[in-house]
Amino acid sequence: MSITTPFTELEAVNEMLMAIGQAPVNALVGIGDVNIALSELRKVVRYVQLHGFAFNTDAGYPLTPDINGYLLVPAGVLKIGPEDRNLRLVQRRHPSGQLAMWDTAVHTWAFSAPVYFRVTWGFGFEDLPETARNYIAISAARRFQKRILGSNELDGFNAEDEQRAWALLIRDEMASSDKNLFRQNPAMRRYTNRSGRSGRTFP
Repeated sequence: MSITTPFTELEAVNEMLMAIGQAPVNALVGIGDVNIALSELRKVVRYVQLHGFAFNTDAGYPLTPDINGYLLVPAGVLKIGPEDRNLRLVQRRHPSGQLAMWDTAVHTWAFSAPVYFRVTWGFGFEDLPETARNYIAISAARRFQKRILGSNELDGFNAEDEQRAWALLIRDEMASSDKNLFRQNPAMRRYTNRSGRSGRTFP
C-alpha cells in the first residue's frame, strides 16, 4: 500500500513552474525561474504565517532576562508582544546588534524578572501543516504567474482555487484551536467571512 507524503518545497516550486508552462525540475538548483519561484514561495511562507495560526503561535511564552537584564528575542520570531497589555514593550535592535525588547514607557532595555509574551514563529515550508502548505503553494503560484506572465488567471491556478485552499486552512485552524477564530484574530476576520470562504486573496 502506498503512503501519501506531505507536500515538499520542491513540489511546490514545480507547481509554480508548471503554472507558467515550464517543465518541472529535479532539484532546487540556482537557475533562472527556479530561483525566482523559490524566492516567491518563501516570501509567501513568511507572509501567511504573520497572521498567527495555532500551529505557529505560542501564548504565555516566557523570556527571562540575560546577565545584563536584556530580554533577547529568540531566532525565528516573526511577531512578539507582551501578554500583559498594560506593558509597552516593543522589539528593537539593541546597540550590541541583538534583537531585544525595549520598554517604551520607561525607556530601558533592562528587566529584573521574566515577562510573558505571545509569540508568532516563522517556520520553513516543510515544517507547516499540509493545509498551510497547500494554500501557500497555490498563492505563491498565482503571484509567480502574475510576475512572470503578467496575469495570475492563466492556465495555472485561479482565485477560486486559492479561496478553496484558504477555506481548508481555516477549517483546520478552527479544528485545532480552542478559540473563536473570528472573534479573537482580527487578521483572520479581514480575510475570511463567517462561512469560512476567503473574501480576498493575498496581493
